Amino acid sequence: MLVICRARKYHFNSHQACEKETGGKMKKFMETCYKCKSAVKPSQCIKEGITLNCLKCSRCGEEYLTSSELIKFDIKTGRRKLIRKFGILGDSTFMRLPIEVVKQYKIKPGDYGLFEKRPEGILIKPVHARDIKG
Repeated sequence: MLVICRARKYHFNSHQACEKETGGKMKKFMETCYKCKSAVKPSQCIKEGITLNCLKCSRCGEEYLTSSELIKFDIKTGRRKLIRKFGILGDSTFMRLPIEVVKQYKIKPGDYGLFEKRPEGILIKPVHARDIKG
């Protein structure tokens, strides 16, 4: 059985600096199995042919996945279609927009993106250049 972990004592590293510090391993977010209270250890599990990092109970075999690993799973299986990877161009970080988003919001070259900080992440609102000029 796979369980989603919401506790925050352990997490999987995706940032390169963290990987150097920990050797690419998980940091703690839980220490014991919720089911049998035995120790859990970093491991890997295979879900629908995709290898994911998890915590596995040494006694009952229960596997726990973090939300970041579930997002990785959704991306690899194509369940999250409106997701894009960040890239580097010179000194800038960029992200390409899905064509569906560009068409739906009628985004054109020269338009702007207004960034709003939210507790759950960043909201990007398109602002059309013609609305600023007028």
